[in-house]
Amino acid sequence: MKKLEEVQKVDRVKERDFFLKNTHKAMSTGRQGRVQVEDIVFLIRKDPRKFARVKDLLTMNEELKRARKAFDEANYGS
Repeated sequence: MKKLEEVQKVDRVKERDFFLKNTHKAMSTGRQGRVQVEDIVFLIRKDPRKFARVKDLLTMNEELKRARKAFDEANYGS
């Protein structure tokens, strides 16, 4: 069990480092001091697996926004 915990800790550190590194890159790619979705997409565009995952998540996010809007309009009438 100890081995699994160590592997999970290493994975978390790697993930954190990945996100920090890419966040810093994104901050220098677009508008200074600000990370935008387009900056992240630009950075991962050459990695098909990551690009596909981000594209799926962005699509899902838009679908959820539309569903929430339709729900609010149906319940609260706007």
